[in-house]
Amino acid sequence: MDEMNVAILSNGSSVVMPTAGQVCEAYCRAILTTAYSVVLFGGSVGTFMMSHMMLKRKSQSAVATIIINIIVLHSLLLISLPFRLSYYISAVWKFGSFTCRMVSGIIYAHMYFTFVFYVAIVTLRLLIYFKKLQMQQLQKFHAVALSIIIWMAGSFIFLPIFFLQYGTDPSYTEQQRCFEFHRSLNCKDIIITNYSIIVIMMTTVLVLFLTQLIVILRLIKAYWPDMWAHQEYRAQIKSFFFLLVIVVCFIPHHAFRIYFIQNYPEQENSKLILYNEICVALTAFCCLDMLCFICGVIH
Repeated sequence: MDEMNVAILSNGSSVVMPTAGQVCEAYCRAILTTAYSVVLFGGSVGTFMMSHMMLKRKSQSAVATIIINIIVLHSLLLISLPFRLSYYISAVWKFGSFTCRMVSGIIYAHMYFTFVFYVAIVTLRLLIYFKKLQMQQLQKFHAVALSIIIWMAGSFIFLPIFFLQYGTDPSYTEQQRCFEFHRSLNCKDIIITNYSIIVIMMTTVLVLFLTQLIVILRLIKAYWPDMWAHQEYRAQIKSFFFLLVIVVCFIPHHAFRIYFIQNYPEQENSKLILYNEICVALTAFCCLDMLCFICGVIH
């Protein structure tokens, strides 16, 4: 436990100075409040505008169907953010242990489901490019079926973990804090699960990223200098954008997760817990992807 720093003033009185841990906590909470506020505002605007655009166009394409799934996921996360903001502003959790578990679980479910749908979009476009799949064969029905499979498989994996393991330690209910479920790392099965997810995600991203770069370089060579006039090139650039979102928003969390698992703290006020929360907050920034599309970053 950090000792309090005491400063003696000229009149003999003393003032308790904040410890390094307390300063870190205040600083980290300010970062988290700002980050989630930006995501809540930008994500809400982007999700609303993209939803309006999708309804207006009434697109029947498979990719559009997958985008709708991503919009639903973003909406679920955005609904949970006011609870997080309330906690980081007041430093007290007021909504009960189950709500804490649910709000905490939503951001992880959002990250992994979004990751799977991103990968689905990139994979479909790569299969079309390599002539393994014909655009004419890819109908909305197939995308709907794929979406149902992803939701069912994900729920089958996630829900048992949430209800039976995640945040179920009795000590979590004895405090007015939230999102600090690090004691679960005492379980060997949880550690193995975390490492497995990290390896699967990073391997998948690496393979798709390198493949996508090769495809884009081929298209640049074939269509230079009028690449943007070709729909095939624009489609692959959109796929590359989704991969960049994964690399920027998801990979840092999983890279830090390796260090966190190896050095996870026993103290409730450890800086590592707050640093981990900042990495988790970074995953929520993928909600700004729709705003990027709307604002014209990706045409």
